Amino acid sequence: MSKEMAFRVQSHVLKLLGDELIGHDRLAVFELVKNAYDADATHVEVVLSLDSEQPFISVTDDGTGMSAETIENAWLEIGTNSKRGEAKARRSALGRLPLGEKGVGRLAVQKLGNEIRLTTKRENENESYFSIDWHKLINSNRYLGAGQTVLVEEHAAKNSLFSKHGTRVEIYQLHRNEWSRREIRDLYRLVQSLCNPFRAVDSFNVKLLIPGRDKEIEDLPSLNDMIESSVWQFHFTIDDRGVFEWEYFFTPPKFKGLKPRSESSIDKKLELLEPDKDEIPLFSARKSKENIFLEESDLQGIGPISGSFYAFYRRDEILKASGAPQQIKKWLDSQTGVRVYRDDIRVFNYGEPDDDWLGLNVRRINRPAGKLGTQSVIAQISLTQAQSTGLQEKTNREGFDNNEEFSIFKRISQSIFEKFHILHGGDREKIDLAIRGDGVNHPPKVDEALSKLEVLAKQHKIEKEVKPIIESVQQQLKTYRDVMIESGMAGTNLALVFHEVVHSIDRVQRKTISNFDPDDIRNEMDHLKKLLETFKPLLQRDPARSVSASELIRRGTGLHEDRYERHSVVFSNWSADPKHSHEFTLKLPRGLIVGAISNVVDNAIYWSRYKKERDKLKNPAAVLALSYWDDETGGIIAIVDNGPGFQLSAEQAGRPFATTKAGGMGLGLYYCKTVMETVGGSIEILTVDQLRDILDIPESYDGTAVVFSFKEKNDSPKY
Repeated sequence: MSKEMAFRVQSHVLKLLGDELIGHDRLAVFELVKNAYDADATHVEVVLSLDSEQPFISVTDDGTGMSAETIENAWLEIGTNSKRGEAKARRSALGRLPLGEKGVGRLAVQKLGNEIRLTTKRENENESYFSIDWHKLINSNRYLGAGQTVLVEEHAAKNSLFSKHGTRVEIYQLHRNEWSRREIRDLYRLVQSLCNPFRAVDSFNVKLLIPGRDKEIEDLPSLNDMIESSVWQFHFTIDDRGVFEWEYFFTPPKFKGLKPRSESSIDKKLELLEPDKDEIPLFSARKSKENIFLEESDLQGIGPISGSFYAFYRRDEILKASGAPQQIKKWLDSQTGVRVYRDDIRVFNYGEPDDDWLGLNVRRINRPAGKLGTQSVIAQISLTQAQSTGLQEKTNREGFDNNEEFSIFKRISQSIFEKFHILHGGDREKIDLAIRGDGVNHPPKVDEALSKLEVLAKQHKIEKEVKPIIESVQQQLKTYRDVMIESGMAGTNLALVFHEVVHSIDRVQRKTISNFDPDDIRNEMDHLKKLLETFKPLLQRDPARSVSASELIRRGTGLHEDRYERHSVVFSNWSADPKHSHEFTLKLPRGLIVGAISNVVDNAIYWSRYKKERDKLKNPAAVLALSYWDDETGGIIAIVDNGPGFQLSAEQAGRPFATTKAGGMGLGLYYCKTVMETVGGSIEILTVDQLRDILDIPESYDGTAVVFSFKEKNDSPKY
């Protein structure tokens, strides 16, 4: 037996879509203001009246208003398509595209109170009015549509509340009649941020009135007042072709001779961070996860992006020099964050307190080299409504859906911040130096300081008392350094193991699904097995042993074997070529040197790709590994590339946390330097031309040569 059954919706769904879907009261007010924007309002007045006989919240605008027909067919129709489809692409008289599209925003008023009174008027038409008691409406019938009606009254135009047109929404029977001072101030800040405060929007202004409580917000400074105290500014645009232009300003207060400076760049490409590992599955059809630079295709569904960052240094010395340290600190505690605006109207809840959608705080903890957390930055990132169609707002109005377009938008935004971080790093060091006031950029090495202390002890005849302490400190430092090297290398290598093994497994899966070839699969599995065998020595404790230069190179470069093909990098190993081989043998911890070589190869692959993509070169990215022995100077292992050349100054090379690579920690060369010091060697950063003084290297290699130098050998060199 079969039977047709009706699909029914219970009335309490209205409450689910309103009160229970909206996070908090302020967001409900935000939804009402967005409706005013969609109605082409130019002025909106929000009133929070808590001391009146009947406390209420009202939102009044001078928008186009609604006719009785619009109320019936749009406002009272849940999920209406009046702002979707063709209507979504249709601009209003003021050129606006609708912000709302799901047709449930008006239900947000339930978050504020149980009764709504709405008065509205279109130009040259009568005024319309209706009220809804949500509790009675929802409980009048079990199912929606079963006799539930709203009485809409019309009044003569001459008695209208509005001179021409507009809408007023009043909410009574408030769920909360008591608002704390902090909650009122939070509402004020939200209302102030609804329109992009970084760019004047004369066509849409929102004002908050709190009768009887206005003194609680009168001391709050405006955004423009406070950003004048920022130490750094960064303004940028990315057009729809992906062209990245920016301006950077260092604007310190008058403090110990600090001088402002500025820098700018036009018609450049944005260097992208690697995507977060947990978001890689969201990148489906696009190749953007492999790009070093932003491409035009990455902006599909996102469109052009612009923005401004204002950053503050929260050290007391700098805040005092700015004139109002306590006021600035309080303001920063409530206003900092990274907000998103679309057509200069805010997308909630990006930039709210405790919201760190770009992960700035995590990056600051993991990579503390001058990174800025959300509490030090107030920023806005702007999109256009018409071109950011791939970014869909969640039904609960708390951000965008976590789709592919949002993952790419987030990655772009993080990469822009990374550029800003790199630019501001040197100026941050200047501030630190000024605060210390010692006139020394970097303190002497610990070993040098201890040696100096020993000399002073001799001079003052206290060597017996001091020397045992110095020796104890030196021994402890050696222990710490050994632990750092071994554990640090294990961590680095473990990350590399997972990175390369995941790529290999992913490739096996793709080939199995798309074009099953037993030989192909067998080759991939052999490669995976080879990878694991190559990695094995790196994850074990590593005593000194005799090892040839060619084996060190083979193992160190072999860790990246899969990447050469994947990134179209031409790799050459002269140590395995009889024509170029200069063999020698050393006794040292093999794993540590292999790890150091691997680290340099990783950088060489990146920077050679960087130059090729940036300059759109036809010649491929290329990396060369070689060894050489000279009886007078010793042996070298060199990694050579055709990248843009070393990007740091000579004094910065090998310093911890010094980097110009997007997402780089600046620890790689520092680690290599430390490893080489422990085995009695050294590391140098040269131009390829400097290396050509001793070796005939092809002209196509014109980037950087990283040279590992060893002074002793175990066996005679073989040529």
